Amino acid sequence: MRNLINYLDLVNKVIARAKADGVEAEAYLNVGQESEIRVSRGNVEKLSQAGSKGIGVRVIVDGKVGYAYSSDFSDKSVDRLLEDAIALAGVADGDEFRRLPDPATISDEDLAIYDPSIESLSAEDKVDMAKRLEQAALDYDPRVVVTNFCTLLSQSGEVAIANTRGVSGSYKKSFIGGYLMAMAQDGEDRAVAFHVGVSSWLKDFDPDAVGREAGKKAISLLGGKPVPTQRTTVVYSPYAAHSVVGVLSSALSAQSMQRSRSFLHGKMGETVASDMVTLLDNGRLPGGLGTRPFDDEGVPTGATRLIDEGVLQAVLHDTYTATREGTNSSTGNAGRAGHTGLPSVSASNFYFQPGPQTAEDVIAGVERGLYVESVMNTHSINPINGDYSVSAVGYWIEDGKIVHPVNNVTIAISLQDWLHNVKAVADDLVFMPMGGAIGSPTIRVDNVMIAGVG
Repeated sequence: MRNLINYLDLVNKVIARAKADGVEAEAYLNVGQESEIRVSRGNVEKLSQAGSKGIGVRVIVDGKVGYAYSSDFSDKSVDRLLEDAIALAGVADGDEFRRLPDPATISDEDLAIYDPSIESLSAEDKVDMAKRLEQAALDYDPRVVVTNFCTLLSQSGEVAIANTRGVSGSYKKSFIGGYLMAMAQDGEDRAVAFHVGVSSWLKDFDPDAVGREAGKKAISLLGGKPVPTQRTTVVYSPYAAHSVVGVLSSALSAQSMQRSRSFLHGKMGETVASDMVTLLDNGRLPGGLGTRPFDDEGVPTGATRLIDEGVLQAVLHDTYTATREGTNSSTGNAGRAGHTGLPSVSASNFYFQPGPQTAEDVIAGVERGLYVESVMNTHSINPINGDYSVSAVGYWIEDGKIVHPVNNVTIAISLQDWLHNVKAVADDLVFMPMGGAIGSPTIRVDNVMIAGVG
């Protein structure tokens, strides 16, 4: 990224003006470039490459917040932003818990989140990778007849932030990834499978491997049939478990807790899950999709154990929720939707701690049950009351072995029971880009109701 402007100098200049006016203020800036390429049958259906930039100024006066933003970095525009934010604060409602964070030491360790080679990729390079993604799925087996949504994404950017209390910092970040849905057909029988791969580093992203895995999954699901309605053991693949873990990240937000919009509200210090369950958020995981040196308020990121061996120990905080809680200790989990948004609580790398077993060992320990490859209708999972009902496809397990594919089943269990019934956790942790990054290994959950036939 050609940086003709020193972005950290720019936000610090805004803060110097705010100090001269005697105003408590924060300046947040982000710039970036992103591309999206979609292919179908070897042809490019979509090719978009766009740059974005913007700066937002937040002012707090007696607990009243004013916020203004612009994509214009000129001195005149930035001066106007500060004036507008001050004016907006003057007419806003006050909240005694609104404040800016104080500065804290930020480690200078290399977090491995920026790869300049991603930024250097040409459009031709990206188109070639997108075509490889699709072709690898089609080449896996002649029964893989078509792909849908075959997309390559890349992004790189820089964030800079400063405030009148002394916070000041910047960093660069990048990622590249691809996803697709492969459809397999054998006579009248059809099956579809989705796969995704994402990395902060170009060398760790293999479009051929992502495509092959989508094709492999689709072929393995051919011949699927429903199973009888019953209460049984369910083994979730990492990709199927992400939907649950993602909802848990929302339920473990202090914002949700303070608004009584979490099924875990009021249970701090209590046992809320089996002792196999440990959930963490780590904003400093090397190379992580949600990794950054500090959050979107300038608070250093770190690792937080939220549920530790089944006991609810902590929740995710930004500066506001921490102040409201009386701890004044943000966990470094403030996030924003770019320069246009105010900060709110957001997960970074939120994940289910892996266990000692392989996924094969977890399956081998199941006498009878369902292995879930993927789930649908995940929007129906409710983090407020814990309701959980999704459609699923996967494989039936008998005596520790997968015996046939399964389709047209619905899984129903409350999140409360889901957490308490976790009986085994594998070592195959996989992260997905979902509001930061959500990570899960293979997980066994007992006593789950599945609705099939009969």
